[in-house]
Amino acid sequence: MSFNVLIPARYNSSRLPGKPLAELSGKTIIRRVFEAAIKSNAKLVCVATDSLEILEECNSFNGRGILTSNTHKTGSDRLAEAASLLSLADDDVVVNLQGDEPFVDFNDINNVADLLKDRAVDMGTLYADLKIEDVINPNVVKIWTKKNGHVTDFSRNEEKISDKKLTRSQHLGIYAYRVKFLKEFINWKQTENEKMESLEQLRALEGGKNIYAKKSLAKIHLGIDTPEDLHLAHKLIEND
Repeated sequence: MSFNVLIPARYNSSRLPGKPLAELSGKTIIRRVFEAAIKSNAKLVCVATDSLEILEECNSFNGRGILTSNTHKTGSDRLAEAASLLSLADDDVVVNLQGDEPFVDFNDINNVADLLKDRAVDMGTLYADLKIEDVINPNVVKIWTKKNGHVTDFSRNEEKISDKKLTRSQHLGIYAYRVKFLKEFINWKQTENEKMESLEQLRALEGGKNIYAKKSLAKIHLGIDTPEDLHLAHKLIEND
């Protein structure tokens, strides 16, 4: 199925400023993410950033980038602007791949996009097995799914849903949706649960949208949010 990958990359992260430009074994994080994305079946891969430095880095490895506003509150707002600047059609499928995921597997990108083959699916996403040590960690987002992959909820609270018929897993922050959905989504008001949990996807779920998830094929699931994450990423690459 035809799809595009858009990679939001903000420079001023509160916990790790400039993180897309941090180096991992000779390559910046944003370059590693972009190079994984172009291995997928995407017809277009583009970094959407608010930073001239990140844009220059993309140019240095012949990666496509686009400059967006520095006032966006969310990655979704940034991607909506990028979709408009790139003249994507309402029915075009976009994969929202975070610019701090250097270990992403290109097969996962293909698989999350494939979820949109079903016209009843508004949003696709991924999950991984939830490690015992992460069950009570509020920084690890949980996802509850039915056997067919239909998502019933997201939360940082491991006890939000106790239904044993549902599978509780670790949610991975990669999404697929159509441009039309993205345009609608950014105009919806934030819900109370979204603000309380700091989980943007709850707005879509509470808005009645159908979200489906597949299990990730990647061996490593590590987004770079803190200096500690960056240190661990260095160790993982050195031991690979």
